[in-house]
Amino acid sequence: MIDAVYHDLENGAFKVILEGRESGMDSGLYDEEGFFIGQVVKDLEDAVVDINNLIWEAPLKHQQTDLILRFGPNVNMGNIAPNEVFSTESLRLGLRGDTLTAAYFGEP
Repeated sequence: MIDAVYHDLENGAFKVILEGRESGMDSGLYDEEGFFIGQVVKDLEDAVVDINNLIWEAPLKHQQTDLILRFGPNVNMGNIAPNEVFSTESLRLGLRGDTLTAAYFGEP
C-alpha cells in the first residue's frame, strides 16, 4: 500500500485515496469489525511525508473519530454518507463528546 501511495504521488497525483469500502470493514485499512489495522496506519503515518496528501475513506463514526484524534480536525476523509455530513462536521468542530476534550483541551 505504501509503495502504491508513493507511486501515485511521484506520478503527479494531488491526493491518494485509501480504500475503506462502503461498509468500512475488512479492507486494507480496517479489520472485520471496522477498526483500523494498527500497523498499517502506523506504517502509512511513518512513510508518507505529508499526511495531507491522503484521503482516508471512513464511513463509520468511530473511524472518523479515530482519524480526527490522530491527525487533527482537518484530516482528509472520504466515503462519508450524505446523511452523516453534519455529524462528521460536528466531530471535527469538537461539538460531540467523542472529540470535545481534544478540541478544547488539546487532549485525545
